Amino acid sequence: MKAVITGENDRLVGVNLLDNNDAEHVIEMKKDGTITAHQQDGYADDPDNRTEEENEHVNQTRRFAKFHVYRERGYDTLEHIENPDYIDAVRQAILQLSDAEFEQYFGALHQQLRSHHESVDRPVNLPAGVQKPDAVIYKLDTYLGVDIAESGLTEQARALAEAHSLEYEPGTTPKTGAAVSEADLEEWTEFGEHLMDLANPDDLELELSAVSGIHVGYPDARGEHEVEWNDSPLEREPDARLELMPADPGSLEEFREYLDHHLRCQIRDCFVGMGQVPPEPYRVVGFGKFIYARRYDHYDLYPQLHLRDGDHNAVIR
Repeated sequence: MKAVITGENDRLVGVNLLDNNDAEHVIEMKKDGTITAHQQDGYADDPDNRTEEENEHVNQTRRFAKFHVYRERGYDTLEHIENPDYIDAVRQAILQLSDAEFEQYFGALHQQLRSHHESVDRPVNLPAGVQKPDAVIYKLDTYLGVDIAESGLTEQARALAEAHSLEYEPGTTPKTGAAVSEADLEEWTEFGEHLMDLANPDDLELELSAVSGIHVGYPDARGEHEVEWNDSPLEREPDARLELMPADPGSLEEFREYLDHHLRCQIRDCFVGMGQVPPEPYRVVGFGKFIYARRYDHYDLYPQLHLRDGDHNAVIR
């Protein structure tokens, strides 16, 4: 897959691409990633007249076009949970947590998984529509924030907090939306936006700042993937979404290693879904994104990367 930006104005960006079949694509998109035009010379114009794999090649190209514009121009063209850079930032933030912080954020999810293997209470009850408890997929949204001290912003933060009539000392910013009133949350949001305006992006150090409740995905009576969504702590999109089968998580230390591997698999999925061979650290085998596990099962052009005995050296076509 190759791409080049061919033009840009105040609203739109144009991209010319060659897919993995050497078909040429011309894509136009808004700076939020909304594709407004797509022409190509390799397949039928009507998706109904293409094979499933031809449609997947077209979809790969659209995903890669968005990623290319993001990387080249910095526009937020991808959902964060589909962006390998954001997922990797979350992965690294998890590795930097203390043991106590890791348990604070992921202890409930750890216990939820253990409940499938041990006699422990489930923090979240399974939905009434679940017919096979071991067929569920647990999802947890994760949110990044700025490590103010490590980013050299402590004095600016204190001054801004005073201007917003907020009490600020290192470590006192809220970790979840439920920790403050709606009015205070609005003030903290404005505080964060103003602080970022003062910061040099190259100096920012990120940390994990919040996680959602545990969402439960399961096949409904028609075999469709249904999700019972839990509360979200922040009114913005998450930066990564864990999607875990109810495998034995082991100890908390082992669970942290498991999450690291899981997010590496998700990063792999993002690149594979764009028709790319993943960078070396992410050429791993295992379960990452639920939708990609389905794609790997469905399309012959993908290797079985979600299976434990999959071939991590397989060629991405």
